[in-house]
Amino acid sequence: MLPAIVVIRAKDEELARGQGVVEVPILKPIPNDEALGRLRELCMKRWDVVVFMSTTAVKYAYDVVKQPCWVRCMAVGPSTRAFVEEYFHDSCLVPNEYSSMGLLQMLRHIDGKVLVLRSMEHALDLFKELGDRVVELGLYGLTLINEELGKLKGLLSEVESSGVKYAVVVTSPRVAREVSSMLTNLRNAIIVAIGPVTSRELNKLNIPHRVAAVHTIDGAVEEARLALRELNKGYG
Repeated sequence: MLPAIVVIRAKDEELARGQGVVEVPILKPIPNDEALGRLRELCMKRWDVVVFMSTTAVKYAYDVVKQPCWVRCMAVGPSTRAFVEEYFHDSCLVPNEYSSMGLLQMLRHIDGKVLVLRSMEHALDLFKELGDRVVELGLYGLTLINEELGKLKGLLSEVESSGVKYAVVVTSPRVAREVSSMLTNLRNAIIVAIGPVTSRELNKLNIPHRVAAVHTIDGAVEEARLALRELNKGYG
């Protein structure tokens, strides 16, 4: 049975759920040992705020820091918060907008030293306006899984040839760049960006898309379902 929604993501991220959803993890995380060593040193003192930008950042942080080294923590979304609760037994603040911009808006109203734990993929200038009170650490990089990329190409070709309308969820700017040549050739797919940062990358690549109202993988899947329902009503 062909999928209605294809989710393209990195391994170890939030999982998509639901009937008709197929996930293809084309990227896998690789730890940055130098950054993890620095994290161990930085966490010898207590930070006013530690920000977790992904579930993977939580897991790698726990590998070297077993106890919270913060007064308060923030998580980019509910899945990341759940990982902090599971690993560190602490509850994090989550922005209303599940994105890096949502975190920035929160940090503008909080004083003190901030440690941001993220992928090496994230832009270093995001929190620049907050000055030197912010330290960012890229705990891991992402490498392409060529076998999964080949599977994705075959899957998209199969669904396209069926002539049925379907949706493709793009979960990060890096994913967008890696699959851009595939996405530009799709004729029957609705492209859904997980959030505004991924949307900006798709705009740069001139790929038409819509943006999930809730910036999580589940939120993007729900946006894809909504888009497909709207399309079917239009045909009706």
